[in-house]
Amino acid sequence: MRWLWLLLLMLALAAIAADDLAAEYDAFGWDPKPRQYCAYEVEIVQTGEVYKVTWSQEGMRLYDGVGVVMNGRLCVGYAGPVGYGVSVYKIGDGGDMEGLWAWPGHLALGWENLHPREGGGGGASDD
Repeated sequence: MRWLWLLLLMLALAAIAADDLAAEYDAFGWDPKPRQYCAYEVEIVQTGEVYKVTWSQEGMRLYDGVGVVMNGRLCVGYAGPVGYGVSVYKIGDGGDMEGLWAWPGHLALGWENLHPREGGGGGASDD
């Protein structure tokens, strides 16, 4: 019976951690194809168990994605005008996330770290 309570506690903590993902983030990473560092703004909006993820740069929307949380990771499929891909982020303490991403045709993975913006609570538009 003790294991059941432990399991319920772990599930509750995982749900609380997942609820905290809805926010605005600053993203910094590495793109292996042009071999350059990149910086983005990322917004995550939660709708039920699903997350809408939007990447922008200097106010211009670049990619839209949909994600789910499983085993402490946010997994996102995304698309934009120049292609599509997949990202997986390890959810860390304080809202930080470390991610890897892939595009068809790339021979190496890119990486991206997300850091929550101060006062950047999510839940904005859902258009």
